[in-house]
Amino acid sequence: VLQIMFLLVYPSYLIYIILMLLVTVSENYAVAKKTDGVYPYLQEKNVQVLSADIKNTILKNIKAMIAHKIGGMTVFSTANLILSKFVGLTAVGLYSNYYLVIAASNSFAGQFFASITASIGNLIVLERNQKKVDIFKVTEFIVAWQALIIVCGFFTLLNPLIELWLGKQFLFDEVVVTWLIINFYLTYMRMAVNAFKDASGLYWNDRYKPLAESVINLIASVYLTIHYGVIGVIWGGIISTLLTCFWVEPYVLFKNSIEIKLKDYFKDYFKYAAVTLLTSVVSKWLYTKLFIEVTIINFVLGVVLCLVVTNAVWVLVFRKREEMVYLHNIARDKFGMKFL
Repeated sequence: VLQIMFLLVYPSYLIYIILMLLVTVSENYAVAKKTDGVYPYLQEKNVQVLSADIKNTILKNIKAMIAHKIGGMTVFSTANLILSKFVGLTAVGLYSNYYLVIAASNSFAGQFFASITASIGNLIVLERNQKKVDIFKVTEFIVAWQALIIVCGFFTLLNPLIELWLGKQFLFDEVVVTWLIINFYLTYMRMAVNAFKDASGLYWNDRYKPLAESVINLIASVYLTIHYGVIGVIWGGIISTLLTCFWVEPYVLFKNSIEIKLKDYFKDYFKYAAVTLLTSVVSKWLYTKLFIEVTIINFVLGVVLCLVVTNAVWVLVFRKREEMVYLHNIARDKFGMKFL
């Protein structure tokens, strides 16, 4: 809000950046003061020195975590550079508009998982393996449900949203948008695995993965963008994800923290993906039949349509799964939803 206000009054990018810095510092200060109040023992001066083994383990994981962060930033930040070099600034502008909407959805999921990572860590330390497996499956089920809703919305309404927001001249072809959505789905479906992997402290175990992902992404994106344009940079991201993150992250988690067979994980994964694909196609077909013009009212009705169709299909298809029964009982017992 402060950034918007100052941009309207003083259109200065420097002020925009300074405000971001000041608000972040203020947030950190507020968190630190709250922590001092809730956990006063952290202020005690008489503390034991960490053993060399524990200290080395922490330092090792910090180094690996830094490598993961750098690798992630490299993968998600090179697209604009590659597009500007090999396609042009116009393509960067169009791509950035779509990426802004998609990144907002990823950010929402990131906030959700940041809030439950500590609880997942507690679960991993204290509970038996079967309990960990059950909660992981429920978490993965929720992620897949969320992905269905968002992907269906994007597939049906992303271009209408851009048209309403910016105009027809800022639209990508449907093929490009479809590949953008596929890339988003592959990224979003990693949320549960990464949450459990981070809570387990398994940064060191796949320390070479971000390097491999970055190199593959860069080489594939440059080559494909030169030959195929904008869609090439999206293909580059998909290829790097499939060759690294897609199988390495669950493999590391299931080998070192939770005892789940990789084939069982992928069996559920592809079931969820198939339902997502079919539901998205049906929703878009219904939307195009019901609404011809792109208007705000039709867009809102399209949102309602996607929400109704996705949730109805998901509940109908997976109503007898253990994960759905678990969520049903939570909703009934914890939140008093007796009608369930």
